[in-house]
Amino acid sequence: MKPNILLSIIICFLLSCSRYTIDEGESGGINVYVKFQKNSGGDALEIEYPVRIYAVNETEASITEFQYKEGEGIVASLSKGEYSINAFLGMDDSFVSINDITGRPIITIKDNSASQRPLMAAHTSLNLEKQTEINLIPAYVVSSLEFEFENIPSQVGNMYVEISPVSSGYRIDGGFSDRTQNVVLACGVNNGKWISGQRFIFPAEGKKTVVTVRLDYGNEVKTYSYTFAGGLKQGQPYKFTGGFGEGLTMDGDFQISGWNMEEEIIMDFDNDTPVAGDDDDGQDDTTSDAEIFYVESIPTANVVWGPFYLWKVEETGMGEAQAVIISPDQWFQTFKAGDALEILNGYQIDGISGWRTFTKEEAEEFHKEFSSGLYDLNPYLQENGHNIFYSESRYLCENCEYAFNIYGATNIRPAGTTVKYYLRPLKTIILKVKK
Repeated sequence: MKPNILLSIIICFLLSCSRYTIDEGESGGINVYVKFQKNSGGDALEIEYPVRIYAVNETEASITEFQYKEGEGIVASLSKGEYSINAFLGMDDSFVSINDITGRPIITIKDNSASQRPLMAAHTSLNLEKQTEINLIPAYVVSSLEFEFENIPSQVGNMYVEISPVSSGYRIDGGFSDRTQNVVLACGVNNGKWISGQRFIFPAEGKKTVVTVRLDYGNEVKTYSYTFAGGLKQGQPYKFTGGFGEGLTMDGDFQISGWNMEEEIIMDFDNDTPVAGDDDDGQDDTTSDAEIFYVESIPTANVVWGPFYLWKVEETGMGEAQAVIISPDQWFQTFKAGDALEILNGYQIDGISGWRTFTKEEAEEFHKEFSSGLYDLNPYLQENGHNIFYSESRYLCENCEYAFNIYGATNIRPAGTTVKYYLRPLKTIILKVKK
């Protein structure tokens, strides 16, 4: 397809989407009185202002916005019709409403950052024919994050925490945007501890969450990364604590009325073992530089685990194991010098980076295990949406400098720049059972 034809199709698609415009509240003749309560028992809710209400008229593809400051009665005046009523509590200027690519509006946090206050929302449908009172039970639509680290080396000048992925917004009529982004929080020193303060984000529910801590020493930056398979959940506060030293624990009263029980996550640092991502060549050290995944229990080997194929699992202690995961993706092409490493360095899936090739030893192991067993492995991979392994071509290994056969003899020898090879990313990780 020619580029100009493709561009025309995209433009037509965007123009065909219903674009919702947001108008300020105006007198429509029929009053809707909005009340908020804690629960179905009718207990009064202490309202967090400012309050914004978006009345969506689906028939006319229009939205009327009403804003209320503290002390103002919450009354919306509308014309007759069918509406979805969407109320947001605590929506100050750090939140903005925009249209996403479908033309439907979403609430986002200004500057793609984190908010210093939480946001609650409630939704209902209304066929408005006469003066009406509605009672809404709002719920938090954000996750709360707080980071606190101690025993940090005095040479550290700055500390940053990156959370990935988070949702880019919350739809006005309910639900999180499918688009994701990263959020970076700066930590500052307070009484000898590095803290972020309490911040709020829209969670990317159901996705593994990677928390990356960067310690800036001035002449170098050391990176530590932690992966949580469960991901962040709305209405859930998380407190991340850690530092250099052993047995670091922390007590904290972090409860907010209406929130679930806090989940405290302890992040221990090791001066000698920064995690994958610091190496410039894209090749993990398979024994020391490993990202930590917290799990409910240690899984078995040779299974699809999340979006990955969990190839090897070796227990290294009580509730801990070292594992190798294989990406569902692969490339088949001619790789000029540095091409394959560039792909690996830029490759990210499910928020996880730091991928590598097979080592020579792993190439031997994989060949021994699957050279005559691809008829079992490939159908399993295919059923789970993974690329299969091909026996007729060679796969890159040993930092992209060598290639090996899966079928026949392993035949590990230097890779050339005029032959097509398969590139399949691998990663060594550490599995730890949550305590």
